[in-house]
Amino acid sequence: MFKKIIVSFLIAFVSVANAQKTQPKTKEKYDPTKTSETVKAAPPDSLLGYAMYEGMTPFQSLDYQLPNESETDPVSGKTTYFKAVKKKNDSIRVAFRVALKKKYNTFSVKTVKPKAAGERMKLCFNIVAKDTNLQHCFKDSIMRDPEISKVLYQKAAGDTVYMLILVEAFNKTINTCGTTRESKLYFTRWNYKESKALWKVKTFSSCAKTITNMTKMPVAEWDGKSILTISFNKGSDFVDLTFDPDKPEKGIVSSNDSIKE
Repeated sequence: MFKKIIVSFLIAFVSVANAQKTQPKTKEKYDPTKTSETVKAAPPDSLLGYAMYEGMTPFQSLDYQLPNESETDPVSGKTTYFKAVKKKNDSIRVAFRVALKKKYNTFSVKTVKPKAAGERMKLCFNIVAKDTNLQHCFKDSIMRDPEISKVLYQKAAGDTVYMLILVEAFNKTINTCGTTRESKLYFTRWNYKESKALWKVKTFSSCAKTITNMTKMPVAEWDGKSILTISFNKGSDFVDLTFDPDKPEKGIVSSNDSIKE
């Protein structure tokens, strides 16, 4: 009787061991409380349901969560490869690459809220030229969740891209400004091969900064061919902003550059 019990136990043990060799294991779910040098915090973003953890590239984050494609037995040293798992993982990687390209190769302007006490709200840009993109954020607590974000002008000259961007947002702070509109122009001279950009920002309408837009034509309707002229007053100062599409290297020219943002 005792021998039968031992034999039954050995058969069950071998069956379990064989099953473990032939079935792929899934990596443990990421635990944000267990920090390391490469994984420091829970992610702010995800694509296709795969989190993009801080400190990792998107594909490192994806691979971190995909099922293992092989498994090595610690006793025998034999490695078992799971072809079906690899095929499925490869399909996921292709879909992930397409999703990344679609997401990051699309112009966008959005508000990023503070993650820690003492941090300010940010207005973040994702600009695109050819097959590359650049992300840049400004500390801005006034321009929240802009209703209008539009590339008014874009021109490439060699490795440099000139862009003029209009951003407008209704005032969302609790003060006497009510639902007035905050309006800004962002000009950038961007070397997309070196991922370097210089920015210039001009506010031309803002109750929060006592700036009144006096431009007759809606800026969003500019034709992109004639010289753009925007007029506003701040206190006792009357200012004209101009942009010449034939000379984009000059950027936004102000009649009074002494006025600071």
